Amino acid sequence: MALAQLNQNGPQQSPRRDSAADESLSGVEERVMLEGHKAYIIINAIGAIVLLVFLQAIWPSPGALLLKKGVLWGIVAFGAGVAVATLGYAVRLWTLRWSGPRFIAPLVSLVNGMIPLLVIGSFVAGVMLPVLGGFDSLPPSPADRSAQAKDAPRDAGKDVSRKR
Repeated sequence: MALAQLNQNGPQQSPRRDSAADESLSGVEERVMLEGHKAYIIINAIGAIVLLVFLQAIWPSPGALLLKKGVLWGIVAFGAGVAVATLGYAVRLWTLRWSGPRFIAPLVSLVNGMIPLLVIGSFVAGVMLPVLGGFDSLPPSPADRSAQAKDAPRDAGKDVSRKR
């Protein structure tokens, strides 16, 4: 009797092997990736805006040239992060709609994997460059000044002996 019912109902599909579920999972994954690219764009843009505000605050002060250069390079790095993240967003959308030859798929997958790394690298550079510029623009510590004072007469003597 149970065999007759099984034959009438036909083979039952396993709930795990539903192709619609696989497609929806793929769709969710792609939406998460696209939202991630949007987050990269927003985070890098906010970093650039913060550095622009900071640059406006330090610009009138005399000196600190290295800090100003570091902030400017940080803005450039954040801008590059925004550009790469926007490119990544466009590439991700293009790959979703791509129906061309499949031999390009490994290259596209490599590009899709490298773009977030480049964006994160731009973010780290945007944070580190102003910090390094700030360290370079600090006056020397008393220990450094005393070491420079000790080396100054010796260096001056070398210059005089070379001129003779």
